[in-house]
Amino acid sequence: MLGGKPNVRQTCIIVSLWLLPLVSFAQNLHLIDSLRHRLRGKTGTERFNLLNDLAWEHRFANPDSTIFYSNRAYALGEDLNLSKGLAKSLNFMGLAYNYKGERIKAFEYYSRALDLSILQQDSLQIAHSNNNIGRLFYEQGLLSRSYDYFVKARLLFTALNDSSGLAYVYQSIGNLYQSQRDYAKAEDSFLKAYQIRLSLGNPRDIMSAMVYLGRNYLESNQPEKSVSFFKLADSTGHVINDEINLAEIKTFLAKSYMITGMLNEAEAMCKEGLKVIQAKNNTRMLPNAYGTMGQVLLKRNDLNGAKKYFSMSLDIATRTKDLNAKMDASYFLWQISDKQHNRSESLVHQNLYLLLKDSVKDLDLTRQVERMQFEIEIARKEQENELLKARQARNDAIIQQQKLQNITLAVIVVGVSLLGVLQWLNGKKRRAINEKLLQQNVEIQQQREEIIRQNEKLSKRNHQLSELNHEKDTLMSIVAHDLKSPLNRIDGIIYLLETDGQLSKEHLEYVAMVKAATRSGLGLITDLLDVHMLEENVEPNYSSFDISKFLLERTEAFAPEAEAKKIHLNITRVENEEVHIDKDYLDRIFDNLLSNAIKFSPKSSTIDISADRTDHEFWIRIKDKGPGFTSQDKEQLFQKFKKLSARPTAGESSNGLGLAIVKTLVDRLKGKIELHSDHKNGSEFVVRFPQEKQQV
Repeated sequence: MLGGKPNVRQTCIIVSLWLLPLVSFAQNLHLIDSLRHRLRGKTGTERFNLLNDLAWEHRFANPDSTIFYSNRAYALGEDLNLSKGLAKSLNFMGLAYNYKGERIKAFEYYSRALDLSILQQDSLQIAHSNNNIGRLFYEQGLLSRSYDYFVKARLLFTALNDSSGLAYVYQSIGNLYQSQRDYAKAEDSFLKAYQIRLSLGNPRDIMSAMVYLGRNYLESNQPEKSVSFFKLADSTGHVINDEINLAEIKTFLAKSYMITGMLNEAEAMCKEGLKVIQAKNNTRMLPNAYGTMGQVLLKRNDLNGAKKYFSMSLDIATRTKDLNAKMDASYFLWQISDKQHNRSESLVHQNLYLLLKDSVKDLDLTRQVERMQFEIEIARKEQENELLKARQARNDAIIQQQKLQNITLAVIVVGVSLLGVLQWLNGKKRRAINEKLLQQNVEIQQQREEIIRQNEKLSKRNHQLSELNHEKDTLMSIVAHDLKSPLNRIDGIIYLLETDGQLSKEHLEYVAMVKAATRSGLGLITDLLDVHMLEENVEPNYSSFDISKFLLERTEAFAPEAEAKKIHLNITRVENEEVHIDKDYLDRIFDNLLSNAIKFSPKSSTIDISADRTDHEFWIRIKDKGPGFTSQDKEQLFQKFKKLSARPTAGESSNGLGLAIVKTLVDRLKGKIELHSDHKNGSEFVVRFPQEKQQV
């Protein structure tokens, strides 16, 4: 029975592994004292920066102090009327509330930081805000939402050439992949973070990156690699004399040695770590360290020695209410009692293990409920924010309209006054003309009254139109939040059912059908919102950027979708050329065309992508090997809600809006779209956009 353990136990170990912080660093008391000393007598921006530095250093051990110093920094920044950097204090407050376990408050401060940094055009704090929100969603299990924020943060940190921020984002993305057991992608992200940490040269950060890699290799059953990185982390820990974290690394290193069969090395390393943990009386680490030693001795068939350490692990875990460690110890004590043929002890530990197993299941269910409650509360907060923004925009429009009316009235008053003065000056000389001017004044007054009446009618009409527009916006908001959020929650519950591992084949087919219907609904809502937005006729926002970098980034974003169908995305031609166009519009055009190509292409086929520019235009070409278009298809190609003859090759949804959106955006950019296609022989879309002639 020692060979395998129940799935619930494995799941809990994995969950606890990636949810807990990888390395828990203590406060740097010397640095804190130094910052406090430097704060005395400082004013202005220098004092603002020192207060933020103090807030940052307190974040682990004393988040209340982080909140205190961040509040002071934010108030000072407002008094100084800082044009950038003010969002940093809000980000630190969100971080502190997250450490305190107040997730909703953390989200509120992160959102305020994001809005403020966007207002101040502070790209660095926009990046940090996105990363912080992504981490918050990740910690609550909202993985798909967290990934979007991580990608935004990564792009901004890359553009800013901020290596430190980029390392944090890569570690966040690595954790995300690791939680999904995609260890290869997790390794890639952790290695990128590690290389950045090496270049920056901070020993603590380097040790942290090594531990991330070691634990990923340990969890993915690559003990030789985990040994290598844990040994590097151990060496670094000796350099900076970080005893407690060094002890934890030694425990992980002992586990890696044990898996590779190096039992002598595993026992020696575990004893070194235990010595420090016992001396520091770190009750958080003790159960795991005792349990590791017990497993090593059990591998050596030293049943009495193993029993001793598992009993100590059980005792500490009971006192600290560590359910996972307590369940581990009970499980192994049960197995040892069986081997020693001690029936009474075996029954005691077996019953305790089964009770703890049920408790962990209940805890997991409670966490799921808490996660759903968190998601509901976040959706409510986002809806409130959108309503506040809409109300503010409406109020600004009313104020602007009132200002315009006041200016118009002032102009009229001034004009009438000037006319009166001129009449008075010329009255003595031109009596005959005075009567004519008086008549003209009467006519002007009548016209003015008519204008006022017309303005009143226009005002009423504008008010009616505003109410209709508000009703339309409210309806779209309901679609975005009251329909989209429940579908997202259904999708999340489906994911939980799929990963449960206890569904029959028939039930899995039902789950797959529900999943397809849910995602089809989400796709339809997204396209409807896009159509609604495009009908607002917003002017394009032109900017210059590298078309090759754009093409690589957008193609990379579709790599997972293409890999699922074993489709190869082949960039056949692209040059490092600057183009001048609305990047958001081009994003949507490219995404819709490439998404359609993947959706309608057969499995294991190739999609060719290319782009280039001339003096007067640039073009993007996407060519697939799908079913192509019939003559009737071509007549209805860009009409809304028109479904054509071709059908997605893997059961994906199609609502007939994608190409209509593409045509609208291309027209708005004064471009042209071409289709080269024969039925059953694939399709090639070419979009062309005018460009000014390049300067020589």
